[in-house]
Amino acid sequence: MTSHIAIRPATHTDTAAIAALLSELNREEGYDVVSDESQLAAALFGSNTPAPLYALVAHAGEAVVGTLLYYTGYDTLSASYGFHLADIVVTKSHRQSGIGRALVKALAARTIDENKEWVSLTVLKRNAAAREFYAALGMTQVDVDFFAIGKNALAQL
Repeated sequence: MTSHIAIRPATHTDTAAIAALLSELNREEGYDVVSDESQLAAALFGSNTPAPLYALVAHAGEAVVGTLLYYTGYDTLSASYGFHLADIVVTKSHRQSGIGRALVKALAARTIDENKEWVSLTVLKRNAAAREFYAALGMTQVDVDFFAIGKNALAQL
């Protein structure tokens, strides 16, 4: 069902649509966070970005209906580079149509084209639909616990 959907690298003109999709995802996951367009544009297209963020977009006609954001990572165990899938979201009206799979397939092709060896991601434990989606793609769950520390707690160290 993805015959009318095109996948391509994001351009600066996609920033508002990507921010809207990320805000939609945040709301669905229970977070009252609106994606900031200017910060997103700086991360995606800024020349002084310390860790470049990349995005693919799926569009139906002129409308962006999905996005996948990712960045380069390095795995010390395998001594190899890969991509970490930061976020993937397809607008609710276009879900279950193969767009998410097409976005991941495009990232897989990019991974291979750039001689990288893996794609990793994290998923909320409560997001059963995402867990099923990634398993159906052939991804395997790695037995790790993910820890994070935020700006305020960092200042207390």
